[in-house]
Amino acid sequence: MLDLIINLDRLEDDTPACVVGLAAARQLGAFATGIHVVAVYPPVMAMPEALALLDTEERSAQAFATQWEALCARHGVKGEWEVIRGAYVPILAKRSRLAQFIVTELPVRNPDAPIGFDNITRTLFDDASPMLLVPETWRGTGAADRILVAWNGSGEAAGAVKAALPLLKRAGKVLVLDGERTGLPGLSPPPLPLRAWLERQGVAVEWQRFDKGANVGKALLEKAREIEADLLVMGAWGRSRLSELALGGATRYVLDHTHLPLLMAH
Repeated sequence: MLDLIINLDRLEDDTPACVVGLAAARQLGAFATGIHVVAVYPPVMAMPEALALLDTEERSAQAFATQWEALCARHGVKGEWEVIRGAYVPILAKRSRLAQFIVTELPVRNPDAPIGFDNITRTLFDDASPMLLVPETWRGTGAADRILVAWNGSGEAAGAVKAALPLLKRAGKVLVLDGERTGLPGLSPPPLPLRAWLERQGVAVEWQRFDKGANVGKALLEKAREIEADLLVMGAWGRSRLSELALGGATRYVLDHTHLPLLMAH
């Protein structure tokens, strides 16, 4: 049985992450562990009022367990509820490592929390399992029937495709945009045989060359709109994170502007 972790910062049963996560668990026959991290920040630990707020949040999160059990039963999936108190990023990253992927909400961009420095994208960069990031504005059904794969031959992209494999097998349409560059014969490693690998896994795909323009991220999202994709699968931080933040890049653009869920791996 596959394991999915559904991270809920908001204790509500209709959040996009909850809807998509439980739909994926039902689609895959996966065990759904709901988790809420009571985030602790050392600078405020000496403040009694801060500790009181953490206690209140932890009690509220623990009380959500009954609601989570009912949600799982309603969706026909097995699951459990966990509340963990501590440093947000290392907790979520470590807890995710036995899961196929972790489903979590991607906040609409906040100028005070730029992409790459908020808790969610920091977790993605902190050696976590691949993450299915659901924009908080997403209003889809949760079923990933039309999937777009952005392929550049990187280890990050391969990790994202492997994590998405159970979803790819059940999708009605899978389109791979192949933007991998060939290296020098005899010097560079040969391209990964993704097409043959997917065929062996029983995934029927459409294959399309992807000529990178000046704005790869924008082109990916435009293609996702064109085919009405429910999910975009891609590697994250192809360059160093600081380079992406300073110079832009596909990862940063997509995280900033996405209109659909993203399954990303670092």
